[in-house]
Amino acid sequence: MIKKIFLILSVNIILILVIVETTCYFYNIRNYENKPRYSWFKLQSFDKLYEMIKREKLNKPIGLNYKNKPILLMGCSYAYGYKLDKEDTLGYMLSEKLKRPVYNRAFEWNWGVNTMLYQARREDFYKEVPNPEYIIYVFTGDHIVKANCSSFDPVFPYPVIRYIKKNGRLEREKFSLRYNLHMFRTYSEYRAYKYSWEFLDNSINEFFIETKQEFDKHWKDYKFIILIYERDKDYIKQEHKNWEELEKQGFTIISTTDLTGGIMDNKEYFISDNYHPNNKAWKVIVPELIKRINRK
Repeated sequence: MIKKIFLILSVNIILILVIVETTCYFYNIRNYENKPRYSWFKLQSFDKLYEMIKREKLNKPIGLNYKNKPILLMGCSYAYGYKLDKEDTLGYMLSEKLKRPVYNRAFEWNWGVNTMLYQARREDFYKEVPNPEYIIYVFTGDHIVKANCSSFDPVFPYPVIRYIKKNGRLEREKFSLRYNLHMFRTYSEYRAYKYSWEFLDNSINEFFIETKQEFDKHWKDYKFIILIYERDKDYIKQEHKNWEELEKQGFTIISTTDLTGGIMDNKEYFISDNYHPNNKAWKVIVPELIKRINRK
């Protein structure tokens, strides 16, 4: 009986791995031309992945004709401008209205504060981006989970970078298991973290603080703004409780609720098929954001 149960479990595990492998393989082939095919036998390192996507998907600097000190924009697909024409993005509107160059180092993929810290620790990053006057990080709620799970989406065919606390510092985790096994680990971690918001709050603050420490080594006299993109007026109270600590560390915290009165949860401000902000949303937010920046 025990042998039979063991055999059934083994077969099921093999089937799951085969399904995941096949899904990753064909998803990659269909959607991402000339990308590595991630499989059990071949897994690209995050460093190589970063270089590949940086070459192909990173937004080019805009407003280089302006002579004022630049803006560095960071975050995920919200800051990147997912599915928006260049003229409709946050970066473009900031550049045009403030007459400054904008270096958009956000990615449209499934990343957030972990990628921000990763970039801040790369020396080549500072060769590509001059000393900014403003650093604006666009924060959304799922960045909390993205930063703390092995992979936010187990079927997503790219590895993510993950940090763990070691010797009082966030350090890159070296995965001992292949990416496809992380699907099991991700589920258990996500379930555990959902019931440990104190841990999540503290970890998010550490990402920002350690990123700022890296920036301080290279740049002077910049202002670090965290723009919280809220679709729910009560987000700050419910999801993250330690913004005050970051303000003590020199960050400026601004939410879209503060700027617009909490209207971003209306569907008219979403792109057609999901919750990402459309051009109408940024047209409302950007003027109010600039007013707030100019008051600082």
